Amino acid sequence: MNDLLFWKVWSPSERRMALGTFLVLILGLVFLVWQCIDPLGNVVRWNVVSELAETTAVVDVLQLGQWQYGISTPTHLVTESFMSSVMEVNAMTVYLFWIGALTGLTLVLAALTTMSRFWYLAGTILFILFLAFARLEMLRVFGAENRLLFLSATILYGGVSYYFHAFRPDLGIGTRIAGIAGVSLLLTGLVAFGSASPVPALTAAAYSFPLWLVATMLFLLVSATEIMAGLVWLSTSGQAGKGRSGLAQFIVISVLYLLLLLLIYLQNTRQIDWNVTLINPFYLALAAGVLGIWGFRRRADSTQGVIPFRSTGFWLYIGLFIVAASFGGLMAGTANDPVLETLEDTIVQGQLAMGLLFLFYVLINFYELFQQKLAVYKVLYKPLRFGLTQTRLFGFAGVVILFSMQRLLPLNQAIAGYFNGLGDLHSTTEEFTLAEQYYKLALQQEFQNHKSNYALASIALKQGDRNAAAYYFRQALLKNPSPQAYAGLSGILVQESLFFDAVYSLQEGLRRFPANGELLNNLGMLYSKTNVTDSAYYYLDLANANAARPEIPATNLLAILAKSTDSGLLDSLAASSDKLDYLSWQANWLAVQNMRQQFRKEDFNKNSVPDDSLLSVSSLAYLLNYATNQAAFDSLPATLLPKLAVKNPVLSQDLSLAALYPQFYSGNKLKALETLTSWTAEEGEKSDLYHKILGHWLLQLGLYDKAIEALSPVEGIEGTIGTAVANALSDKKEVAVVLLDKIQDKEHNAAVEQLKQSLFSGIRPKSVTDSLFTVISKSPSAQNIQSAVHANPFDARIVSTASEYYRGKKQVKQAYQLVLDALRYNEYAPELWEQYAFLSLEQGLLGQAAEGEGKVRQYALPAGYQRFLTRYQPMRALIEKQRAEF
Repeated sequence: MNDLLFWKVWSPSERRMALGTFLVLILGLVFLVWQCIDPLGNVVRWNVVSELAETTAVVDVLQLGQWQYGISTPTHLVTESFMSSVMEVNAMTVYLFWIGALTGLTLVLAALTTMSRFWYLAGTILFILFLAFARLEMLRVFGAENRLLFLSATILYGGVSYYFHAFRPDLGIGTRIAGIAGVSLLLTGLVAFGSASPVPALTAAAYSFPLWLVATMLFLLVSATEIMAGLVWLSTSGQAGKGRSGLAQFIVISVLYLLLLLLIYLQNTRQIDWNVTLINPFYLALAAGVLGIWGFRRRADSTQGVIPFRSTGFWLYIGLFIVAASFGGLMAGTANDPVLETLEDTIVQGQLAMGLLFLFYVLINFYELFQQKLAVYKVLYKPLRFGLTQTRLFGFAGVVILFSMQRLLPLNQAIAGYFNGLGDLHSTTEEFTLAEQYYKLALQQEFQNHKSNYALASIALKQGDRNAAAYYFRQALLKNPSPQAYAGLSGILVQESLFFDAVYSLQEGLRRFPANGELLNNLGMLYSKTNVTDSAYYYLDLANANAARPEIPATNLLAILAKSTDSGLLDSLAASSDKLDYLSWQANWLAVQNMRQQFRKEDFNKNSVPDDSLLSVSSLAYLLNYATNQAAFDSLPATLLPKLAVKNPVLSQDLSLAALYPQFYSGNKLKALETLTSWTAEEGEKSDLYHKILGHWLLQLGLYDKAIEALSPVEGIEGTIGTAVANALSDKKEVAVVLLDKIQDKEHNAAVEQLKQSLFSGIRPKSVTDSLFTVISKSPSAQNIQSAVHANPFDARIVSTASEYYRGKKQVKQAYQLVLDALRYNEYAPELWEQYAFLSLEQGLLGQAAEGEGKVRQYALPAGYQRFLTRYQPMRALIEKQRAEF
């Protein structure tokens, strides 16, 4: 346990510092793991592209016995596809990198101050050399191309570290770390507040790339033998004192470990093409790094004071570990795959070459100790024959040889990664020409790297060059294909009307990524556009089971089934669908309900209207479908949609038409009819639709003559049937017969024959007006009157009864307005003209009263006119007498 918790014997301040560095290391490893989960996903997002499609539904229905007359009106469906975004660096990734990198650098520089003069000077000179390569003048802190920042950093870091090294060797590690950290914070503040660069953090990261790469590779090579050392401990720590040798176990597990590394090396260098999943080198590096926290202590102790572990080795090792984790996280966070491959090659080839030499080192030095069944791990770094330094030098030479066998590809990939970083910098600052040049320089070093090709495709898309974008997307698929690149390529091919090429591209992508929900969804939508419904359903169903956002393929399934199934299947679909809290799905659900003629109360989704009132495709479809489906239950869209039409002028026509439905069914019917009537007077592509809707609404209100006027101009069977129904209900059965026979002459239709029989049997449409009139006739209360008038403000019986009621309450103006409104669309009703005449007399308007009397004489039957006169003449005579006396 003392070996495991070695810091327990340190001073309290050292323990606190050690625990703090462990915490930073853990956070750095969390950052690394988080970025490595999906490197490309850190810089490329899956965007959702919504498309609006129209289908027809019958939401206006007039029931005539067993037959119903309805008109087809638009209902809207949303379909959605995934589109990969252009490549953009996440600023948070860069900031997190700098926190870890500067912390690790602080620990390393603080550890250097405790070493001997030779090693201190060597390390400091090396650091200043890399600081010069970092081109700090690009931050433009003291003006363009000014090297004062480099000189300031050199003086501050060098001065503080030299003070600790030469003048205050008595100070503890905590004070040294605090001093170096103060310099780092000072320089960070100077850059943050004084840099003229638009993105100083990314600029510094891009140009200081060599420093962090070398430090990371150094750490990977330093820890390369730690797994082998761990195998020695595993083989001998449990055998000591038990009378058994661990030699056989050590050789077996070491050979297996080295064989694994060899297979990974052969697979990475494409010398074998086995479709097997081997251990990710990332885990090998992580294991070696963690084991090195304890293993490096024994190595430091073997240096005879050159690197004392407590004052130097621990902080040096942990600092390099934090730098490596931060740099690896940055490279994964920017999807810089050539650098990630360089680090992977360093891990695999470093552990393979050094592990092989370390195996030789262990056997040549400690074979006898193994035979004597002793705990070899305790003397692992006290060689008897072959030195540790020689082993590491030969191991490093082996790494160089393995790199050379790849024609220095890892070095070229590192250079490509450097140019990619500069390309990211200039792409972020929108200097696209310069960014393009850097990415192309990266391709000269490693032409198949995904990062450069996808970034160039992104720049081409920003500049509108789809041909170049398609070329670079194809190049990105050569070595490290990604679903995002396949989606980007297929999207361009669809835009260029190369449908089959797009399908082939997605199919190829699914062969490589068979469970990718985004590609499955897109392929399903491509098939749906060509009405290959079975294939579309197959791929969308798979996407629903595999996508990270299953609500999108579920929305598409609802859309394609709604467009391609009959009423029975629609009912089955509605019964089996689980409701989703997703606006596009809800829009399609309402469309299905419209097609099924199911109008039940639904809660309004308040999130459908964005804060800025600028409607998306999903919002538009939802609002339009909600307005028609919930017209009888919610009058909110009648006021909401016209306001949105002002903010969305391109959509104003659709929004205004949808607003008329709740206005008519649960709002002001007169306003709805007047608005729609004014639209029918205008010529346009939707003129027939406006006439159909207006004619049907007039039929529902019993205004048959007006309905004939509205429906007569409508071409097609819907207009002809509507006109025939209106004529039959207006007692013009001869005209209705002619119109229906005209339809039968073109194509015999049993439904039309059934309609003819229903009309001529005297069946009238059922209306709520009849029951409401009965109610107000028996109990004429204010509430009942208002309900009846709201349901049909043009019905002569209802308006006449309401007028008599208000006249009895001395509310003449209210009664007069009711009658005037009713006469706008029902000017042939004698009952309304009677009330008009009476109300005119009560207001002393004798001329208007005379006009009303003439209309009653014109439209009423003789008996009805005589009844009217018995009330009208005494009232008029009384008014004339009163005026004469006055």
